[in-house]
Amino acid sequence: MNIQLKNYNKHLVFEAKNETGYSLLVGQSDTKTSINSIRPMELMLVSLASCSSIDIVKILNKQKIFDFDYDVSVDAIREEQEVPSIFKDITITYTFNGELNNSKVKRATDLAIEKYCSVAKILEQTAKINYKIIINKEQI
Repeated sequence: MNIQLKNYNKHLVFEAKNETGYSLLVGQSDTKTSINSIRPMELMLVSLASCSSIDIVKILNKQKIFDFDYDVSVDAIREEQEVPSIFKDITITYTFNGELNNSKVKRATDLAIEKYCSVAKILEQTAKINYKIIINKEQI
């Protein structure tokens, strides 16, 4: 795995590029040039949401569950008075819609967060990770 990072605008925004050539802007948005980017700590939350989501969907697909809508929201609290200001509490809300078996969705989500998601395993060393599952507008 390789990531290349280059200064994008001589300020606090960088272009990150992976081995396949996909790129995104990371850094601190620059109001002088109107360049927007995702902040590094936000990118960690994106990594957590996407890593766990890939695992959840793969597990459900192995159970022949394919037809559902799915969204994730992540809220986090950082140690604001500390340097470095790491995450102390993270809450992930997984929202599903469709004809789903609650116990299968719960099991897939539990396995993703508690066993398979590498990003969760890294972040849980310093932050408490909580998660909620909502199926068809009801929390299970």
